[in-house]
Amino acid sequence: MLCDISDPRLTEISGMTASALHPDVMWVHNDSGDSARLYALSLNTCDVVGELTLRNVDARDFEGIARGVDRQGRAVLWVGDIGDNLDSWESVAVYRVREPLTLGVKSVRAAEFRFTYEDRPHNAETILADPNSPQLWIVTKQLASGGIYKLPARLSKSRINIAERVGGVGGLVTDGSMNPNGTGFVLRDYFDAHLYSGSPPGEVTEKFPLPAQIQGEAIAFTATGDSLVIASERDTRLIQIDFPQVAEEPVPPEEVTINYVPLAIGIVGGIVGGIALLTGLISISRRPKARTTGNIKNAE
Repeated sequence: MLCDISDPRLTEISGMTASALHPDVMWVHNDSGDSARLYALSLNTCDVVGELTLRNVDARDFEGIARGVDRQGRAVLWVGDIGDNLDSWESVAVYRVREPLTLGVKSVRAAEFRFTYEDRPHNAETILADPNSPQLWIVTKQLASGGIYKLPARLSKSRINIAERVGGVGGLVTDGSMNPNGTGFVLRDYFDAHLYSGSPPGEVTEKFPLPAQIQGEAIAFTATGDSLVIASERDTRLIQIDFPQVAEEPVPPEEVTINYVPLAIGIVGGIVGGIALLTGLISISRRPKARTTGNIKNAE
């Protein structure tokens, strides 16, 4: 454990990313319920050393943060207001702010980019940002399996952008992070971390269990990229994971694990059948109809 978080402002850490400008600092945010604020958290002491308010933003359900660069190569923070538990929002948003050169209590206007998915609305908790360009990806959080969706390389502020599916992932992905050198990324669920090589969708190279947490929802590479840091809602510990940690055996591609309970799917006599053994209560809402696809959609 790196340290123990005691600041009362940090009640439900849901997203985390390493600072590009301030050594040993992570930018974090709470889950829904907080205002549009980001916190600079010291990895050495777990003290909040900075607070950044996005003053033109109504934080509906912040669920992800990533560090990246703008078109001029300047360090920026991308914040994903992408939570959608009922898979029903017509559009969601990502916000871009310049990372402040100095820490402390600050307020800044954010650039807003609204988007939707090419197929239907999704719940998501993960935003991935290329460290060398403004390219973004969103990873959806679904029960059995989610998807990786690529946003347009040049985002529009005036129209609704369309995120296009480029790959699939396992179920219940709660956060992710790009390696600072852009050679891979990590995704986590409530129990395991999955390392990928290359840009999204990439290829899985390793899987390993994470320390037990009450509700593990945050993971990020450190600024040097040689270790990971994890945090959880309702858990005050900030935990560092050093490399290498590898799985003893890879999970077969035809088997998906949900809360460590296999979901077996087979085809018998031409009829697709499935058996799902689940722990907990799951509420599944009616899915909206599919929408017209494309790179950019006019805002209503």
